[in-house]
Amino acid sequence: MFNHKNLFMKKLFICLIIIGFSVPAFTQNATVTVPKIPVDSITKKITYTEVVQQQGKKDTLFKRAIHWCNTFFKNPQDVTKTRDAENGKVEGIYRFKIYNAPLKDGTQVEAGMVSFTFTIECKENKYRYKITDLNLKGQSYFALEKWLNKKDPSYRAEDDNYLVQIDKYMKEFAVSLKKGMLEAKKGNDNW
Repeated sequence: MFNHKNLFMKKLFICLIIIGFSVPAFTQNATVTVPKIPVDSITKKITYTEVVQQQGKKDTLFKRAIHWCNTFFKNPQDVTKTRDAENGKVEGIYRFKIYNAPLKDGTQVEAGMVSFTFTIECKENKYRYKITDLNLKGQSYFALEKWLNKKDPSYRAEDDNYLVQIDKYMKEFAVSLKKGMLEAKKGNDNW
Protein backbone atom coordinates (compact mmCIF):
# COMPACT_ATOMS: atom_id res chain seq x y z
CA MET A 1 0.00 0.00 0.00
CA PHE A 2 1.25 3.48 -0.95
CA ASN A 3 1.72 5.76 2.07
CA HIS A 4 1.59 9.50 1.40
CA LYS A 5 3.00 10.27 4.82
CA ASN A 6 6.19 8.26 4.18
CA LEU A 7 6.64 9.88 0.78
CA PHE A 8 6.21 13.33 2.33
CA MET A 9 8.78 12.53 5.05
CA LYS A 10 11.31 11.30 2.48
CA LYS A 11 10.90 14.47 0.39
CA LEU A 12 11.19 16.63 3.49
CA PHE A 13 14.33 14.79 4.56
CA ILE A 14 15.91 15.25 1.10
CA CYS A 15 15.01 18.97 1.10
CA LEU A 16 16.59 19.47 4.51
CA ILE A 17 19.78 17.77 3.36
CA ILE A 18 19.95 19.99 0.26
CA ILE A 19 19.32 23.11 2.34
CA GLY A 20 21.90 22.00 4.89
CA PHE A 21 24.59 21.84 2.18
CA SER A 22 23.44 25.03 0.43
CA VAL A 23 23.26 27.45 3.38
CA PRO A 24 26.98 27.35 4.22
CA ALA A 25 27.80 28.16 0.59
CA PHE A 26 25.78 31.36 0.84
CA THR A 27 27.08 32.40 4.25
CA GLN A 28 30.79 31.83 3.71
CA ASN A 29 32.90 34.90 3.01
CA ALA A 30 33.43 35.37 -0.69
CA THR A 31 36.99 35.82 -1.85
CA VAL A 32 37.73 39.51 -1.77
CA THR A 33 39.83 41.15 -4.48
CA VAL A 34 42.11 43.66 -2.83
CA PRO A 35 42.85 46.70 -4.99
CA LYS A 36 46.47 47.79 -5.39
CA ILE A 37 47.25 49.59 -2.15
CA PRO A 38 49.81 52.37 -2.75
CA VAL A 39 53.03 51.99 -0.76
CA ASP A 40 55.72 54.70 -0.71
CA SER A 41 58.96 53.30 -2.15
CA ILE A 42 61.11 55.12 0.43
CA THR A 43 59.12 54.90 3.69
CA LYS A 44 57.47 51.54 2.83
CA LYS A 45 54.26 52.94 4.33
CA ILE A 46 50.81 52.88 2.78
CA THR A 47 50.56 56.35 1.23
CA TYR A 48 47.80 57.96 -0.82
CA THR A 49 49.12 61.11 -2.44
CA GLU A 50 48.44 63.27 -5.48
CA VAL A 51 49.37 66.68 -6.83
CA VAL A 52 46.21 68.30 -8.20
CA GLN A 53 46.32 71.20 -10.64
CA GLN A 54 43.77 73.74 -9.43
CA GLN A 55 43.54 77.36 -10.50
CA GLY A 56 43.97 79.79 -7.63
CA LYS A 57 46.44 81.61 -5.47
CA LYS A 58 48.06 79.79 -2.57
CA ASP A 59 45.97 81.78 -0.05
CA THR A 60 42.74 81.02 -1.92
CA LEU A 61 43.49 77.29 -2.08
CA PHE A 62 44.45 77.29 1.61
CA LYS A 63 41.10 78.90 2.51
CA ARG A 64 39.28 76.27 0.44
CA ALA A 65 41.20 73.52 2.24
CA ILE A 66 40.19 74.98 5.62
CA HIS A 67 36.58 75.30 4.47
CA TRP A 68 36.61 71.68 3.30
CA CYS A 69 38.02 70.53 6.66
CA ASN A 70 35.33 72.51 8.50
CA THR A 71 32.58 70.80 6.50
CA PHE A 72 34.05 67.28 6.17
CA PHE A 73 35.07 66.62 9.78
CA LYS A 74 32.65 66.60 12.71
CA ASN A 75 35.19 68.28 15.00
CA PRO A 76 37.62 70.05 12.62
CA GLN A 77 39.50 71.98 15.33
CA ASP A 78 40.50 68.73 17.05
CA VAL A 79 41.27 66.93 13.79
CA THR A 80 43.51 69.59 12.24
CA LYS A 81 46.72 69.93 14.22
CA THR A 82 48.31 72.47 11.85
CA ARG A 83 46.65 75.35 10.01
CA ASP A 84 49.60 77.29 8.60
CA ALA A 85 48.28 80.00 6.26
CA GLU A 86 51.75 81.44 5.59
CA ASN A 87 53.03 78.14 4.18
CA GLY A 88 49.63 76.99 2.86
CA LYS A 89 49.67 73.81 4.91
CA VAL A 90 46.97 71.89 6.78
CA GLU A 91 47.80 68.74 8.76
CA GLY A 92 45.65 66.50 10.84
CA ILE A 93 44.88 63.10 12.24
CA TYR A 94 41.55 61.41 11.66
CA ARG A 95 40.00 57.99 12.13
CA PHE A 96 37.14 55.91 10.82
CA LYS A 97 35.54 52.54 11.55
CA ILE A 98 36.10 49.32 9.69
CA TYR A 99 33.78 46.33 9.90
CA ASN A 100 33.98 42.55 9.86
CA ALA A 101 32.17 40.71 7.07
CA PRO A 102 28.41 40.92 7.73
CA LEU A 103 26.82 38.21 9.85
CA LYS A 104 24.33 35.80 8.26
CA ASP A 105 21.49 38.19 9.11
CA GLY A 106 23.36 41.12 7.51
CA THR A 107 24.39 42.76 10.79
CA GLN A 108 27.60 44.78 10.60
CA VAL A 109 30.02 44.25 13.48
CA GLU A 110 32.72 46.84 14.10
CA ALA A 111 36.28 45.48 13.72
CA GLY A 112 38.10 48.58 14.93
CA MET A 113 39.15 52.14 14.21
CA VAL A 114 41.72 53.07 11.58
CA SER A 115 43.70 56.21 12.25
CA PHE A 116 45.67 58.14 9.63
CA THR A 117 47.61 61.36 9.13
CA PHE A 118 46.76 63.72 6.29
CA THR A 119 48.52 66.77 4.89
CA ILE A 120 47.23 69.32 2.38
CA GLU A 121 49.88 71.66 0.95
CA CYS A 122 48.82 74.57 -1.25
CA LYS A 123 50.88 76.45 -3.82
CA GLU A 124 50.00 78.72 -6.71
CA ASN A 125 47.60 76.83 -9.04
CA LYS A 126 48.09 73.45 -7.36
CA TYR A 127 47.85 71.54 -4.12
CA ARG A 128 49.06 68.20 -2.86
CA TYR A 129 47.37 65.87 -0.43
CA LYS A 130 49.12 63.05 1.35
CA ILE A 131 47.54 60.37 3.54
CA THR A 132 49.86 58.09 5.51
CA ASP A 133 50.61 56.49 8.90
CA LEU A 134 47.55 54.24 8.68
CA ASN A 135 47.21 52.15 11.82
CA LEU A 136 44.65 50.18 13.76
CA LYS A 137 43.84 52.00 16.99
CA GLY A 138 44.62 49.95 20.04
CA GLN A 139 46.83 49.78 23.09
CA SER A 140 49.88 49.58 20.85
CA TYR A 141 50.64 50.90 17.36
CA PHE A 142 49.61 48.42 14.66
CA ALA A 143 50.79 49.55 11.21
CA LEU A 144 48.40 48.42 8.49
CA GLU A 145 51.28 47.51 6.18
CA LYS A 146 51.28 44.16 8.03
CA TRP A 147 47.97 43.34 6.32
CA LEU A 148 49.66 43.56 2.91
CA ASN A 149 51.95 40.57 3.57
CA LYS A 150 49.95 37.40 2.99
CA LYS A 151 52.99 35.31 3.98
CA ASP A 152 53.10 36.83 7.46
CA PRO A 153 52.11 34.23 10.11
CA SER A 154 49.58 36.70 11.54
CA TYR A 155 47.83 37.17 8.17
CA ARG A 156 44.09 36.40 8.20
CA ALA A 157 41.72 36.27 5.23
CA GLU A 158 39.53 39.01 6.80
CA ASP A 159 42.47 41.42 6.51
CA ASP A 160 41.69 41.62 2.78
CA ASN A 161 38.14 42.78 3.60
CA TYR A 162 39.60 45.53 5.81
CA LEU A 163 42.02 46.65 3.08
CA VAL A 164 39.14 46.95 0.61
CA GLN A 165 37.22 49.15 3.08
CA ILE A 166 40.28 51.29 3.75
CA ASP A 167 41.04 51.80 0.06
CA LYS A 168 37.41 52.74 -0.60
CA TYR A 169 37.43 55.26 2.26
CA MET A 170 40.70 56.85 1.11
CA LYS A 171 39.40 57.24 -2.44
CA GLU A 172 36.16 58.81 -1.16
CA PHE A 173 38.23 61.13 1.06
CA ALA A 174 40.24 62.26 -2.00
CA VAL A 175 37.12 62.77 -4.14
CA SER A 176 35.51 64.87 -1.40
CA LEU A 177 38.66 66.98 -1.00
CA LYS A 178 38.95 67.59 -4.75
CA LYS A 179 35.31 68.67 -4.90
CA GLY A 180 35.84 71.00 -1.94
CA MET A 181 38.91 72.55 -3.54
CA LEU A 182 37.04 73.58 -6.71
CA GLU A 183 36.22 77.20 -7.28
CA ALA A 184 32.73 78.03 -6.04
CA LYS A 185 30.26 78.62 -8.86
CA LYS A 186 28.69 82.03 -8.82
CA GLY A 187 24.92 82.02 -8.98
CA ASN A 188 22.96 83.88 -11.60
CA ASP A 189 22.08 87.25 -10.13
CA ASN A 190 19.73 88.30 -12.95
CA TRP A 191 16.34 89.15 -11.49
